[in-house]
Amino acid sequence: MLLKDKFYRVQQENVLNPLHGVYLIALLPDADVYRGHFPHKAVCPGVCNIETIRECAEMLTGKKLFMKTIKQCRLTAVATPQVCPLLDVDVMLTPNQDSSAYIIQARIADAETTYMELKGEFSVNMDK
Repeated sequence: MLLKDKFYRVQQENVLNPLHGVYLIALLPDADVYRGHFPHKAVCPGVCNIETIRECAEMLTGKKLFMKTIKQCRLTAVATPQVCPLLDVDVMLTPNQDSSAYIIQARIADAETTYMELKGEFSVNMDK
């Protein structure tokens, strides 16, 4: 995992079923990424949000996953560790026909705001 415990820390894991989980994460305000990404007014880069979703999907499946396609990625608000230090990462997966990939629908949000919505496909690394 690239960002877990460096950019965010999982505070709570709520697995609703084997293919649907919600992860409460705490953004780490001292993360290195913020030094280069608006150091005096840190914001979460979109690519880090996407990677966080991928890592949560890996925790849910127990499999190494790779982004295959992004069909829709909407950044609807700017997440910052100061304004929204705790976020829910809601991940729903649907296996494709041959089980070598998952269709994903995910959302990063808190009680008041949705920060990102993602739809796409993750492929399974069969070597891992």
